[in-house]
Amino acid sequence: MRCRRGLIHPLSLVSVLLLSLTLSGTVAAQQTKTEDSDEDTELIDDIRSGLQTGVSATAAWLDSFFTEDIIRSDYENAYGSLTLRPEWDEYNGLELDTSFRAKVILPHAERKISAIIGRGDFDDFINDQQTTRPTVIRRDEADEEWMIGLGFDPMVRANHNVSFGAGFRGGINLDPYVRARYRYEGIINERSEIILQTVGFWRDSDGFGVAQTIEHDFALSERWFNKFWVRGTFAERTEGLRWHASEKLYYIYHHERAVGAEIWWYGETEHEIPMQDYGLRALHRSRFLREWLYLEAWVGTHWPREHLSEHRQPRWLVGIELELQFGD
Repeated sequence: MRCRRGLIHPLSLVSVLLLSLTLSGTVAAQQTKTEDSDEDTELIDDIRSGLQTGVSATAAWLDSFFTEDIIRSDYENAYGSLTLRPEWDEYNGLELDTSFRAKVILPHAERKISAIIGRGDFDDFINDQQTTRPTVIRRDEADEEWMIGLGFDPMVRANHNVSFGAGFRGGINLDPYVRARYRYEGIINERSEIILQTVGFWRDSDGFGVAQTIEHDFALSERWFNKFWVRGTFAERTEGLRWHASEKLYYIYHHERAVGAEIWWYGETEHEIPMQDYGLRALHRSRFLREWLYLEAWVGTHWPREHLSEHRQPRWLVGIELELQFGD
């Protein structure tokens, strides 16, 4: 079994801070339990409450650099998600993939600056699109580390969004990064929407890069929904153009419940194997116990090949994803 984990480094103090604040929030929430409550379900509520309390307290601490007048209630706008993804893959074995992302608007910084804390893939972090990347596309383990930064949103409109950000990602040297992002959301017709996003970035360990994402959502009917997603990334750290693509078809058979099918591809144009993987899977996604808790399960097969010495053949995979959302 392989469990993907970040290295221990000074930035991990952020995770310790969040954990301690989460535990304190959990203890406070437990004091209000009624005797006839169900302990198992309340534990889920306590975890969510502790996450939001910890993130809000961290944001208040960051905002204290802008002002001495801190009012705790001003930081209750924290929102984000925590996901756990255990998956068994015939090619890679059993893996546990985790990610965390939280964002808080800082009220004393003219409400255009936000604090961002997360753990996961660097590309997902700077693109702010961890939910659109197909779950089964594997991440670079070296990138799965804690990141913290500040975001500046000078223009937020219905169709256009321009934002900038800077911060540090994991590693002994606290690898700094900066990024600029433009996002456009356009309604094609009453059933179709397109989203275009361009991100330019630089980080100390890998130099400059640019990422382009295209999403297309199409409602075939009241119950059938199609989503296409593709991203290309070119940077000094990539072997040519790295690209990911996914096509999903959902059938919504009940409120917040759907079955679906997905095909995906990814690779790098100058890699020794330009097409590194492609596959298909069947999935089921539903709300689970709470309005803010989602469970997705899947089974499928794929054809990975990373080296010339390998022979491409079908490999089974099965997994689940539990996503806990908090905030608005």
